[in-house]
Formats: sequence, structure tokens, C-alpha cells
Amino acid sequence: MDRILLKQCLFHASWLALPWIAWLLWRLRHRGRRWWVLVLLVPSLTFAWARFVEPQMIRVQETRLAGTGIEARIALISDLHLGIYKDRAFLDRVVDRLSTLQVDAVAIAGDLTYEPQDRALDALFSPLARLDMPVYAVLGNHDQQAPGPDIDAALRAALRANGVRVIENGIAEADGYRWAGLGDRWANRDDPGFLEHAPSHLPTLVLAHNPDSAAGLSVSRTALVLAGHTHGGQIRIPWLYRHAIPSTLGFDRGEAATPGRDGRPVRVFTTTGLGEVGLPLRLFNPPTIDVLELRH
Repeated sequence: MDRILLKQCLFHASWLALPWIAWLLWRLRHRGRRWWVLVLLVPSLTFAWARFVEPQMIRVQETRLAGTGIEARIALISDLHLGIYKDRAFLDRVVDRLSTLQVDAVAIAGDLTYEPQDRALDALFSPLARLDMPVYAVLGNHDQQAPGPDIDAALRAALRANGVRVIENGIAEADGYRWAGLGDRWANRDDPGFLEHAPSHLPTLVLAHNPDSAAGLSVSRTALVLAGHTHGGQIRIPWLYRHAIPSTLGFDRGEAATPGRDGRPVRVFTTTGLGEVGLPLRLFNPPTIDVLELRH
């Protein structure tokens, strides 16, 4: 069976969990509290929460990061994965929340898509045009055929049409600091060499998809790396979730550090993202907008 068709079947077949749960509840009420009903009901309700409730939540989490050399308030999002499991309606809700946050800029750390079948990407990402602050983005592995169709050029055009500045392998000046963007690590597009040719006294905020890209950076060129990719494990069952995180350097979520190319630790903040891949589930790990209060 075609990979995409299989995922679509899984997505829609999961609705069968609701009548199954209704039947279990009926058995529990009318046929007595039989142990086997309770044994089946607990995981069934957990599945329903992870499939239908938690993935539709949008949590806003605020974090203060001192010592960056930057005075700014940034909203960081990542891994929207619009396509098989999520659509423009979800992005509309995300934009509604972003519009209330009083931030200086929005950063999108890649993986905006998940094998979208509708090639009208301009319309899919049109809610982003409603944001009245600068929006910066880089692409991720799911946007560049690892896995999924390579929609790199079409996606860049759609983002540009909706007011988003893709800063991959480029630099953008801001108020008292600057942005730099790294391409996807799995696509071998995260070479930071361009930073060596653009020295500046301004602190640099590096936007990357994969937090492992921080290993190629130096502290002298980097105030902070903003990344996504890990989903925080997505289904965050204690201990088990760590085996699902696609980071060779052990990144999870939140603030961490890794030795850079000069041996000194590079600070990284990794967001858990907003979408899902593989299974259309999230557990103990709701879709999150991270608001970062950056301070000197």
C-alpha cells in the first residue's frame, strides 16, 4: 500500500476508537464493573486523549533567557507539519494565538509540511500573512525530501508570498542583534561558513531546524541557537520517548548546550513543535508556542 494512503487510513480509522469507548462505558454502567472492561477502558481513553484532544491544544510557554546579549521577545514555533494530519484551520488558530503575544518577531524552525497532497501551498500558509511582526523561517527535512516530496522551491515561494522571510544561509539585521539561518542538517545544508565571512559586533541569533547543527557553530559567532525537529519525543512516555528523539547529541526540549567547533558550549533552545509525524498522536507533550524573553 502507498505510504501516504496508509497514513491517511490510519488517521481516519482512528475515529473508530470513539464508538469502542462508548461501548466500553455502556458495559461498565449496565453490566457491572468487570475487571476486563476497566483494563480495556484506561488505554482506550488514553489513546483518545492523545489522538483527539492533545494534538489540538496550543500551549504558550514563556521562558526567560539571560546572558544572550540581546533584548528581545521572540515567539518560536516549529514542526507545523501541515499536510496529512493538520491543515490551514490549525495554522489559523496558531496565528490567532501569536497575534496576541506582543512579541518582536516570530521564528519558524522548519518542517512546515508533512507530505501535503494539495499543492496550493500559497493558500495553505496564507494565515501567516496576518501576522504584523517580522517572521523568519528555515526549512526542515520533511520540506526537502527526507522523507516526503521535495517541495523546497514551491514552499519558499509560498512563504515569501505570505510575508515570511526564509533566512537559510543568510543574515537579517534586527534591532541591536542579527538573525542567521542554517539549512537542514540531514540535507547537508547547515554549513555555517557564511558566518565566518560576515563578522559583526552584533550578537547573532541562529535559527536552525535540527539542534545538532549547533555543533558546527562557535560561541564567538552565536548568542543562541533556536531549533525544533525533536518534537520532545511527541509521545512522551517516560524513558521510552527518549528512544524516539532524532538527535545524535541528546537534545530533547528546552534549553541545553553542546560543544561547538571551538570546544566551548553553544547555547540551544529547542521547541517541541506544533504538529505530528508518524502517528497522529501527542501525549504529555502538547503543541507549544515558546515565547522567549531574551535579556543581556
